[in-house]
Amino acid sequence: MKRTKVSQAGEQSATHLIRRFIANYRATMRVSVRVWEPMRLAICISVSLALIGCVLLNAQEIKYLDLTVISQRTQLRYPAAPPSDCEVGIPCVGSGRSGVGIADGAPNPRDPHALGVYLERVAPTDIDVSQPFEAEFKVLNTGLAPIELPVSPHLLDLQPDAESVPFDYFSLDLLVRAVSLPGQPELVSYASVVLYGSADHEGTMLVLKPGEWIRVRAKMKLHGWPSESMDTRLRGQFWFRENTFRPHPGGAFTDIHNLYPNGTITPGILAHLFRSSKEQQ
Repeated sequence: MKRTKVSQAGEQSATHLIRRFIANYRATMRVSVRVWEPMRLAICISVSLALIGCVLLNAQEIKYLDLTVISQRTQLRYPAAPPSDCEVGIPCVGSGRSGVGIADGAPNPRDPHALGVYLERVAPTDIDVSQPFEAEFKVLNTGLAPIELPVSPHLLDLQPDAESVPFDYFSLDLLVRAVSLPGQPELVSYASVVLYGSADHEGTMLVLKPGEWIRVRAKMKLHGWPSESMDTRLRGQFWFRENTFRPHPGGAFTDIHNLYPNGTITPGILAHLFRSSKEQQ
């Protein structure tokens, strides 16, 4: 059957209208996208500022620990070794032995947990490496999630009454690490103070929300130092660990599992290291 000119014209008109509708729709969408993109950017900026504002409002010091006025109790107990059956004059190895096992790992950049250990103050900054010095740390949750940290200075208080019973605990080493300045030989020197905690002992663990911090003041002494006097940069760092203490007659074995929240690099403090003439003699 042949189509009439009227029907053909109607089809052409309908096709034309459909094409115009599609063209207008696409043009409208392009305009909408151009209008929406700045709006979306503005919304993202507003949300980001709101989140930052919430963090700043919550940012506060949660706890202050002054370890310069206390003596830390860290020596753990274990059962006495049985009497030795060694014969006089014959080489013999006793039953009292101790050891350490370490499980290592690495940080995960996607982990929302992070810590920054800021070295706020060192006194004096001219440090006689044979003498203790004073340092003050700011331990800040720089991550996006709460993090639970040990805050007790006394490891012995976490041990069960029965000295033969194994127990678990967390430890946080706060380090003052000496870093070589440009052009200097590599320097391996650090000082540390340790905090302890256990979920079984109330008040020894503390949850820090993002933006919250604790402050720790302590006296410490450098381990390893240069043979000659030199300038250096002192920087705060940390070691975070989960430990199991396993006592046995005459000694103990400690399992150490290193934990790796992401570490925030913090500014350092310029200092001068030297050995007194008396120490050099």
